[in-house]
Amino acid sequence: MNANTKTVKIPTKSRFKYIPKNEDEQQHINVLEGILKDKRSGDWKLVGEMVGISSASAEKAFFRVFQKHHFDVVDALKEVIEKRKELLIK
Repeated sequence: MNANTKTVKIPTKSRFKYIPKNEDEQQHINVLEGILKDKRSGDWKLVGEMVGISSASAEKAFFRVFQKHHFDVVDALKEVIEKRKELLIK
């Protein structure tokens, strides 16, 4: 068997370009990565409508940490995910 049997690469790099400066910022990045795991197709459109911006702008605001609309988009995305989970439980 070949030594290079592992062919699937597991991404270890964060999708966020922001480099945390302290423990609180690192914790915020970890929360954002956790939210991304629960995000589904179409969520950016709902979040954009909730915040009053386009879906593309909502996605960009999410990944641009500590910029304009970032916290509004994060809160809206959390709400969308929470409501979906509530509906699935019923």
